[in-house]
Amino acid sequence: METITGYVDHIIYRNADNGYTVLVLVCEEEEITCVGIFSGISEGENIEVTGEYTAHPTYGKQFKAESYVEKEPTDELSIERYLGSGAIKGIGAALAARIVRRFKGDTFRIIEEEPERLAEVKGISERKAMEISDQVSEKRDLRQAMIFLQQYGITLNLAVKIYKEYGQEVYGIIQENPYRLADDISGVGFRIADEIAKKVGIHTDSDFRIRSGILYTLLQASGEGHTFLPEEELTKRAGELLGVTEEAIEKQYMDLSIERKIIMKQEGEQVQIYGAPLYYTEVNTAMMLKNLDIAYDVSDAEITQRIHKIEKQTGMELDEHQKEAVSEAVRNGLLIITGGPGTGKTTTINSIIKYFELEGLDIFLAAPTGRAAKRMSEMTGYEAKTIHRMLELNGGMEGAVGFERNESNPLETDVVIIDEMSMVDIFLIHSLIFFSSVKLTLSIISDSKILYNILSVNCFPLFLNYVTVHSVHSNVAKIHSRLPAAMEFWLVCLVILAYSCQNTSRDSGM
Repeated sequence: METITGYVDHIIYRNADNGYTVLVLVCEEEEITCVGIFSGISEGENIEVTGEYTAHPTYGKQFKAESYVEKEPTDELSIERYLGSGAIKGIGAALAARIVRRFKGDTFRIIEEEPERLAEVKGISERKAMEISDQVSEKRDLRQAMIFLQQYGITLNLAVKIYKEYGQEVYGIIQENPYRLADDISGVGFRIADEIAKKVGIHTDSDFRIRSGILYTLLQASGEGHTFLPEEELTKRAGELLGVTEEAIEKQYMDLSIERKIIMKQEGEQVQIYGAPLYYTEVNTAMMLKNLDIAYDVSDAEITQRIHKIEKQTGMELDEHQKEAVSEAVRNGLLIITGGPGTGKTTTINSIIKYFELEGLDIFLAAPTGRAAKRMSEMTGYEAKTIHRMLELNGGMEGAVGFERNESNPLETDVVIIDEMSMVDIFLIHSLIFFSSVKLTLSIISDSKILYNILSVNCFPLFLNYVTVHSVHSNVAKIHSRLPAAMEFWLVCLVILAYSCQNTSRDSGM
């Protein structure tokens, strides 16, 4: 590791979210390009940087910073350069020169301890003098907070986020309840908060620790595909994580429920515990599914005529179950179709696509993974995308991740068909429905897991009252009787949600 000292001549690039910065440091008349986390550093400031030189394939020699220390300017030239750099709003080069001429090397002491004296300088009112002092103090506070947080092993990137969230309250939060960070700061989970708590000296049976551990356990379970855990299972898992008694965990449930951080639901003899975000995402998704459940008055003759035309065009002859599936897809806004291997699901799906095409509808095909999307393209003969690509995922390593398709820029198509739905989590299906246009048919192809969850495990609590189930295979009865997990892969379901279009015959049925 090497150490270099100089002043920041200018900043080339800065990521406002994480503080990643590319700047030019003047060190003994030499300009050095430095890269790293330089949060709160402004042009004109003096810093001491520790790191090593690297060779970038495009930009050449750079100094990669591991850490830095801000050095307060001591000579009059450095003070003037700093004040006139733009680091302090309201002070330009000319005003900076007048301030330094008046107070010389005592300038910073005057700004911090006697800011009212700045009004002695022409062009500075008493109000402006206090604003200048506040800015200098704020930068000093940020610098001190960075130093404080780093002693607990917090990276500069996270330290910036934490300080932006809490400001000067950060000291009390770290000392009293560092587990708040896991709730409030993206990138800080229970494990990091727990390590900080150990260094602070917080006891393992702290109420704050147990509550945070319960929420972390629910979060881990969601990664396994669970939207809730039975109370007994949650208590067991949290106990193993925290190393505390079941009684210590159980007594926190009511407080967490009152704080609306968890939702407790009685289902028969079982108490189901949800993390509040997951629960409300489910409820909202269920309500949107309900709103999409529309019945359409389409005559048998019209459907029969269209199916006959599809058979003639494709050279395929649909059996009665397949015809029923197409018919119900046309008539129902919300539909589940199941079928085992060899029952003609591909033919059925392609027939449904052909039917929608005959009505002049735009169709999107998507799947959760690239492999599944490729397989779907091969199966149907139409281009398929990943769901994330369809919703136009944005963001990257250094920025926030989201979708270009959102409530203000919804997905505009008539039909969306999703394959391998069992691989889609609740948040993604929520985004898919929420960020789609009102006039949409959403067809979902999946193994039986999604159907099993909906019908048997109350994955969507409000959805149960509105779903219509139709079958192209007798195995649907096994789902209602709680199909064993070992048999689930034998089934595939197709869900048709909210078929709306501009067709006048359909509009009249609404």
